[in-house]
This record gives sequence, structure tokens and C-alpha cells, in this order.
Amino acid sequence: MSALENAEPPRDTATTTAERILPQDWRHVAARVPRAQASEAITVRRQEESDGRAWRDFLASSSNGTLFHSLDFLAYHSRGRFEVHHLMFERPGKLLALLPAAIVSEPRGRVLKSAYGGSIGGFVLPPQLNAATTLRLVGALQRHVSTAGLAGVEMRLGPALYDTFPNDQLSFALMASGFTLACRWLTHVISLPASPQDVASQLVTKRRRNYIRRALEQGLDVATVGSEYLPAFYRILVHNRAKHGARPTHSLGDLQRIFDLTPDRVRLFACNWRDEMIAGALVLELNPRVAYLFYLCHDDRFAALRAATVVTLRVAQHYSGRGVRYLDMGPTTFDDLRMNEGLARFKEEMGAIGFCRDTWRWESSAR
Repeated sequence: MSALENAEPPRDTATTTAERILPQDWRHVAARVPRAQASEAITVRRQEESDGRAWRDFLASSSNGTLFHSLDFLAYHSRGRFEVHHLMFERPGKLLALLPAAIVSEPRGRVLKSAYGGSIGGFVLPPQLNAATTLRLVGALQRHVSTAGLAGVEMRLGPALYDTFPNDQLSFALMASGFTLACRWLTHVISLPASPQDVASQLVTKRRRNYIRRALEQGLDVATVGSEYLPAFYRILVHNRAKHGARPTHSLGDLQRIFDLTPDRVRLFACNWRDEMIAGALVLELNPRVAYLFYLCHDDRFAALRAATVVTLRVAQHYSGRGVRYLDMGPTTFDDLRMNEGLARFKEEMGAIGFCRDTWRWESSAR
């Protein structure tokens, strides 16, 4: 077994009819769907400050909830930036689902968005929710939006593998209820082996392993570090993005607030060479199954050392050793569907394969 493959991870400082519903035939089809009995009726209400504990408890026990659905995480947005409109879905005596959301003004009108200013949103659901109830949840949301006089709903869902029991019930329920698939982003995900020692040998291509081996021979070292290293990391990130004419989505202050609000769910990995940080990764621990490589960057002055490759390996080894099943490396395409082939190739050579992050949209006028 090579030194690379045995390398240590970083140090840790009722029946329901369901069919596709198009805008023009919604009323006709809806008339054929049996009404829920009183015991099955779902009510929708705004989340209040006193609901914080109930929200957190439900999220912790949910099947598909992530850090992006957490009230603590969402609090990093400055007060007043968004018209927050979080929703709780209930049956008598039972909390059934959550929806973190905000009302956003668009040319088409005021729209309920989930996520807002974040990567993914959508319903937070309990384990093994049945298909009929999922359909009724979507219907309850549509009624709430119509009653509130909003123009529609938009929600972006994470890949099905974020769920404890991966399934496509919610996507089906959205389409069956008149939502349209507005956009698909391709996101590359690494399925992690059970042992950190297997990450390189089972996932990484020979070419990338050679890069890593040479970098380690040069003395590159990766460790998890505290938020005091954020300024150094952010400088590299800004310079890295600037060569593409872009800036990071988040400010340094945003990242610091995320650290402060959710310190147990954020990790910063620093790659050092000769006592200087030359690359890094900021990772969000979305739930017990999924870690999300939120930002990855390297100092272009040291491009020949392939530090980003080393950091990615160490991140994968770190989470493999802690029982995490998936490392989401983030989007490779965006709204225009144009693929960055170089970025896709890098991720695939690290063992990642593509999954979809879908945006669903519904116009209330369709009803």
C-alpha cells in the first residue's frame, strides 16, 4: 500500500389521483382528486419566533433537511435583506413539514422563494412520508400562496441522495400539481468509501494520484483550522475568482457570520507550504450523510503544486473517516446550462459523478 493511499486524514483542531397538471387543465383535474378528510387536512402558518425549538427538533429528525434549512444558518443574512416568510405545515397535533422561504419581488410579481440567498431549499420532510401526503403538502402550499396574493412559488431542491431514503416523490408531486422544471444545475458528488485509506485508490485517477504524490513529496500539508484563518483563505479566494472576472458570492463578513452561527457545521481546510497558506476549502456539513464543498481555491503562484487536488483528497478522507456518505463538490453548470468542461473533468478525476439540483416554478395565475 502506498504512502498516498495510507495517508492520514487532516488533523482535526385516502387514494389520491396523481397525474401531470398543465396550467390550462388544473381545475378540471383537481375536481377529480378526492378531498382530504378533516383528520388529514393540512394547515399552513407562518413560523414565529416561539417556534424555534420545534423547527430545530423537526429538522434534526427529518429525512432530507440540511444546514441550508436551519434558522441558525439563515440568520447570517443581515436583518431586513429579505422578507422572510418561513412556513410550517401541520395536521391536528402534528408538525408535518417545514419550508424556509422569503418573498422576493420580481417582474412577474411577488414570489415565494425557497431557497433565498442560499444553495438549496424546498420542503423539509419526515422520514418515509407517503406519496399522497406529499401531494397534499404541495396543494396546501399553493392554496397559501394564492390566498396571500402572491404571484407564484419557486424552489430549488438538492439531489435526492441528500435524503435518508432517496426518492423522487416530491419532484413528482410538484409536476403533478402544475409546477414546471425551470432549470437544472449539474452538481458533482463523490460517493465516499467506508475507509479513508480507500479514497485515493478507489476514486482518484492515476494522473491525479501522481499529482498528489509529487505535491506531498514537496512538503504540502493540510489541516483543519479555525475561523481566524478566514481572512487568509478569503484573499486567495478573491484572487482565484478574479481571473475569471468574478467575485465570491459571499463576503468575508458573511463567511464569518456563518462560522459564528453554526460553528459545529463548518470546517476550514488549509493547505500550507513552507508556512504559507496556498490553498483551502470551506466545507459545510449539511446533515449526517452529506458534506458540501462550499468553496475551493488555490493561489495561482503555486499552481504547479496542484494544491487544490491535495485539499480535495484530504477533505474526502476526512469525511470518509467520519461516516459521511457523500461529498458534494458543488455546481458545474448554472442557469445557462453551459458546462465548464475543465471543472467537470477535475471533479470526475477525483471520483465525482453528476447529479441534478432542480429549480421548480409555479405561477398562481395557473389556478
